[in-house]
Amino acid sequence: MNEQGIVKDLTKGSVFGNLVRFSLPLMLANTLQVGFNLVDMYFVSNFAGTQALSAVSIGGQLTMLMFSFFVGIATCGQIYVAQTVGAGRRDQLNTIIGNLVFLSVVSGIFLMLVIPLGIPILKLMNTPAEILDDTYVYLVICAAINVFIALYNGLCGVLRGMGDSKHPTMFIAVATVVNIVLDYVLVGKLEYGVSGAAFATIISQSMACFFAVGYLYKHREAFGFDFKLSSMKPDGHHMKILIRIALPVTTKQLCISLSMLFVNTMINNLGVIAVAVTGVANRLVSVMSIVSQSSNDATASMVGQNIAAGEKERVSRTLWNSVLFNAIFCVVICSLFLAMPTQVFGIFSSDPEVLAYAPSYMKACCAMMVSFAFMAPTMGLINGVGFTTLNMVIAIADGVVARIFLSIFFGSMLGMGALGFFLGNCLAGYVSVLGGWIYFLGGWWKKRATLVETSEA
Repeated sequence: MNEQGIVKDLTKGSVFGNLVRFSLPLMLANTLQVGFNLVDMYFVSNFAGTQALSAVSIGGQLTMLMFSFFVGIATCGQIYVAQTVGAGRRDQLNTIIGNLVFLSVVSGIFLMLVIPLGIPILKLMNTPAEILDDTYVYLVICAAINVFIALYNGLCGVLRGMGDSKHPTMFIAVATVVNIVLDYVLVGKLEYGVSGAAFATIISQSMACFFAVGYLYKHREAFGFDFKLSSMKPDGHHMKILIRIALPVTTKQLCISLSMLFVNTMINNLGVIAVAVTGVANRLVSVMSIVSQSSNDATASMVGQNIAAGEKERVSRTLWNSVLFNAIFCVVICSLFLAMPTQVFGIFSSDPEVLAYAPSYMKACCAMMVSFAFMAPTMGLINGVGFTTLNMVIAIADGVVARIFLSIFFGSMLGMGALGFFLGNCLAGYVSVLGGWIYFLGGWWKKRATLVETSEA
């Protein structure tokens, strides 16, 4: 396998063609990742009941909070590697990847050690007493492999920075097949309920990590990392840049996750049915997030390589093509959800009380999807140029300010209950839309120094 099998030059060729070729495998990978949760919910709902479904839903909220750290590390690796490749400095990749691996492992170990805090946090979230134990069991089991999850995400972030979106898809495909089989056996046949779903998840995700490490080690010359322990020794120069990028991204993810936890805590206080309905709605919103996250990552990698290569005109074209890409999918998905709300909800729950909320929740879901479509391109651009601090500031305005205020306004002040809290969560994203477009149209991104220039200085 030669170097071009992994490293792709995104500074040449059709912008839309590159965007589509890069985004489609990522969409498949993200679909498979979402499939982890959807498959868990399907088997738990149909074989363990509504209470177990609610436990998995709340436990998933906390695992996503921990996942914020891993996303931050993966994103910083993606940005730094993309700009390094775009600037033609591939000789630096071995040290950069080694430092990223070190950072991933340390963060994974740290988050494994904070699991005893799970019970107090679940109580603060107003988790219904009847599902508290099951929720904690799910959380503890899923967190047991944080090191593998962190390492897997870090390596996939590096590959995305290199312009390679196909291999991360291969890795997650293996895990998804294993997860489906194990869910069928552990939850469907052996009736292990919540713990069965959790074990299915950690076994399959561990396999994704092992498969990724094994494959990349075999092709280490093409990957650009020798996998030697000496290469993983922290380098003050590169580690400083990685942490400088990662901290704002992680803070951003935490702000959004914590604000969502606040909203869900208010909903949890309304009972098991409200939790189950919101859990289904959140999973359905994740369908559009598959598209938006894929185009976000594709835009970030393309912008990173092109901005470092001095191709600013291609950067602008990348963003507008990303908008078109997102808009097409948004129209299709929203049309389906609005036309058949009860049928779509019925995929994940047959409970009549849950299905009764489907039409109103679907309208809120579509409002959120539109914000995703216009948010992803500009967030990808901001990440691609390395200005992750701005994304953090926008996220604080989005999550800490708008999401909490709007949720309280609709849910409590207007008396809309669970739907109102969920609607406030959906509308908060438009703050990020506004902030991102102001930055792009203002042209400030053109004047920003690249990470490679900063490193050499």
